Parts: sequence; structure tokens; C-alpha cells
Amino acid sequence: MRQHAIFNYFTYKGMKNLSNFQHFIGCDVSKDTLDFAIHARGTDYRQFEHLQVDNSESGFKKFCKWLGSNKIKLSECVVGMEHTGIYSEGLSQWCHAKKIAFVMLHPLEVKNASCRGRNKTDKVDAQFIAQHVYTYREELTESDVEPKVINTLRQLYNERRLAVRTRTAYSNQAKTVSDARVALRIAKTIERLTRDIKEIDAAIREEVNADEAIRENYGLLTSIKGIGLVNAVLTIIATGNFTRFQNARQYAKFVCVSPMSRESGSSVRGGCHVSHAGHSEIKSILTEAARVAIASDPDMKAYFTRKREQGKSYGCVMNAVKFKLISRMFAVVKRKKPYVDVNAYLSQNTTPAASA
Repeated sequence: MRQHAIFNYFTYKGMKNLSNFQHFIGCDVSKDTLDFAIHARGTDYRQFEHLQVDNSESGFKKFCKWLGSNKIKLSECVVGMEHTGIYSEGLSQWCHAKKIAFVMLHPLEVKNASCRGRNKTDKVDAQFIAQHVYTYREELTESDVEPKVINTLRQLYNERRLAVRTRTAYSNQAKTVSDARVALRIAKTIERLTRDIKEIDAAIREEVNADEAIRENYGLLTSIKGIGLVNAVLTIIATGNFTRFQNARQYAKFVCVSPMSRESGSSVRGGCHVSHAGHSEIKSILTEAARVAIASDPDMKAYFTRKREQGKSYGCVMNAVKFKLISRMFAVVKRKKPYVDVNAYLSQNTTPAASA
């Protein structure tokens, strides 16, 4: 069963589903153009009325006039669009300002739902999205724009990621060069990138400390062994500071850390495996956190060793450790109390008389 609400981008707790809207608009977003289509009940989606405009302020206004010419009130319609990063940001911000409801869809979700063998054009994509939003109106919920502080943290994190990857590439190249001049330039570049990364980290901490709710959750997350600045900030960004997901299992499904079964009839027995369609960036960062947790947390190390001795594969056990970390993160935020290592606490507070 598909988890449509989980895969909505920028969907927050308390947002309403789409069942009360009268008109459903599909939008195919590209760098330069926007293709819109209006859902018409009882009509094949390829016959939906279509409009193409520029992906700009003037294009948004033409879209608004087009809705008026079709006697559609802005308060009665919802616009469905795939999340395409910066290309869809302008339209979502404009819809928010004009109080037009919109829903940001996971591109993979739309792709999996589309009929195989259909024509693949911007017009047909917009028409299909309109049909898709109408079909799943009971499951999909409204989206909202990201809070400014989350958006700023996302930009800083992306900048940091690019700087780290670039530094890694230069560091790898430095191992192979023999020319002293090339080696000197590479060394200077690495030094500059290292300095930039430190400045970005400082900017991230400044943004975190400027918001009380984020500062509190950041402190709770970093109290968990294995969770540092990168994992804490990325989790806050992905969860909208823990407002987009109701529990740890929902977030684990979004990241595709928790296994999913694949069975059908008597012939298909795929077993339980994690999907490769999840958020690769979050999974890779969680992997680093899992390694640190196994090395520094005796309980986690004992769990890892026990499962490996039972014959579980390395990847399977690592996914279990990552899920445990996600569960701990959601637990400390829900309880509003830092993580406590129970064994360490008991060992520090056990008197000789009590132990006797």
C-alpha cells in the first residue's frame, strides 16, 4: 500500500486533506515553462484543458487569469506539482502568497503511479498529475512553504555538502600528483575549503541558536551518541523540525531504512528488504552516525555484535542500528529530555552498599 501522505513534500501536521476542494489543477514544472491542466470529472485525462506559460511572475499571472476565464475561484482549487527543487519554488511561494492551496508530490510517486506506455510530454504530464491529485484527494494533504529558518539551514547544508565533496575530490587528487606546483595549488585549495567549511558550520550554529524551538531540538538530538551537527541539522531540515512526521516509523519509511515485504500469491516471495528509492543523502549520513554509535555506545555495540553472531548480514544490522537512532531522535524530542545512557547512569549512581 502506498504511503502518499508520507511522500508529500513540505506537508506539516494539521494540514487538511484535499477532499473539500472543487477543482484539481495539475502542473508540470520545468526550468523555463509551466504546463497546467484542469481536471474534468468523467473525462479522459488526455482531454483536460491545458495551458503553458513561462516559469516566472508573468506566467503565474497568466495562470491566474486562465483560472478566472474557466470560472474557477482561487479558494476552490488546489494545484498539484512535483517537487523539482528551485524550479518549483517560485510557483509554491506565489501560491502561498495568493492563498492558493497546493500539494508538492514526490516525483517517484507520480512516476510509479503513471501508466506505462503513455505519451511523455509536458502537456500529458500535467494532465496526468491533475488526474492523480483528484484520484488520491482523500490521502493527499495540503503542502506549505518551508519556514524561513528551515530554508536557510537547507541552503547552508547544501553549501557545506558541496564544499566537503570538493575538498574530498582535491584530497584524492593530491595523492596522485607529482608536480610540486600542482601539489601546492591543491594544498592551498584544500586549506581554503577547510576554512570555508568551518565558517559554514559557524553560520549553521548561529541559525540554530537564533530559533528557540530548533535550538532546543538540536540540543536534544546531539545528546544521542553518534548524532553530531550534520545529522542533527539534516534531520531537523528533513522533518521540518519534527512537524512533518508523526512518529519514527513514518520517517524511517520516508528515508527507506525500515524493510518492506514483497509477496504476491504463491510465486513471488521477495522477502523483506529496504528500498533503494529512499533519500540517499540522509541514509548515507545516518550510516556514519551508526558507525560512531557502534564504536562509542556499549549497548549499540553489543546489539550489533549479537545480531552479527546470529548470522544477520552487515547491511541488515546497520539498517537496524539506523532505525534505533531514528527512534531515539524522535523519543528525545517527544519527551523533551536529553538521551540518558541507562547503564552509565546506573554505574555512576550505584553505591557499594546497594551493589552488595
